[in-house]
Amino acid sequence: MRILIIHDSGASGGPFRFLKRLLSIHRDNGLASLLLIPDDVQEPAFYELGIQYAVPVISRSNRNQPGTLSLLTPFGDLLFSWREVLNWQPDLIIVSTTNPGRMSAIFYFPCPVLYVLHSAPDQRFSFWAQAYLRLGTSWRRNMVMTVSSAAAHMIESYMGIPGEKIRVVHNSSPVLPRPVVDRRPLILTVGHMEEYKNPVGWLEVAELVIRQRPDVGFVWLGEGKLRAQIREDVACRGMAGQVNLPGYTEETASWYDQAQIYFQPSLKESHGIAVLEAMAHGLPCIVSDREGLPESVINGKTGFVCPVENSAMFASCILRLLDESSLRQQMGAEGRLRIFECFSVEVQEKKILSLYDYLQGQA
Repeated sequence: MRILIIHDSGASGGPFRFLKRLLSIHRDNGLASLLLIPDDVQEPAFYELGIQYAVPVISRSNRNQPGTLSLLTPFGDLLFSWREVLNWQPDLIIVSTTNPGRMSAIFYFPCPVLYVLHSAPDQRFSFWAQAYLRLGTSWRRNMVMTVSSAAAHMIESYMGIPGEKIRVVHNSSPVLPRPVVDRRPLILTVGHMEEYKNPVGWLEVAELVIRQRPDVGFVWLGEGKLRAQIREDVACRGMAGQVNLPGYTEETASWYDQAQIYFQPSLKESHGIAVLEAMAHGLPCIVSDREGLPESVINGKTGFVCPVENSAMFASCILRLLDESSLRQQMGAEGRLRIFECFSVEVQEKKILSLYDYLQGQA
């Protein structure tokens, strides 16, 4: 099978990790791949992936920019991709994007399309946009793949794509060796420091906890627009000794192994790969009740799920886990088991290959 992958996101975060996993699946199953990226996200990491997995990487200019009229975007998408479709003659096209509706013109090429949407829409599409997407997904066996049931519901409700055309394939994490036992009183968060990740609420919770436990540290790994503001707020609140913002790093494993608790108070989260990674490292997770996060964390069993606006509840749950080491270990063990049963790379691979069979008319 020849597969054209159109990746519309940058070289960091969940979509990039998904791309690496996808290329690994293709290599292990003898599937020939070609990777097409817009030249505005051109980064050495993509070409390194191409070398690692023996996949050609091609970049093209996409005329669609912020502010482009929605009626014109399909033509920009087609101009961006038609050469590779014509020359590569793929049996399947995979679109991987975080922007709902982006690259949806690909549905109209004469081969099956799997449209992988890593985020969920936050507003209803127009009648005409919904009709365009319904028609595109009805063409051949085209499907939309997303990362959680919550995201699937929003795609159906806001984009107008029929539910039978949407498949949920959760993110995954490797099942890791038994975690270390001797950990520091450290609360870890990993992700882009953007508004939807709720770093302002995160800092409020950190202050509530540190007032009662000044020996506790909070760490947020990640870059973003709000990092400078949060750093200033940390200094103003006199918490520079307890709150650490190291920025982005690919070497997250050592941080997971040091921490006692993982904390994710996101305002929006389609699923959350970092939460899965924390569970795989044996950490109990405290997360908000938004979108896909409760699909990973079982409240009271693998961690706690709290209302996103309730900083006091977040702080109370963190303090409880800091004080009860046996509960931390129990929840961490349950989280690792849940990764093995529901979110392992083997489970994800099996579901993706099953989708390929369906799209090719073999299932």
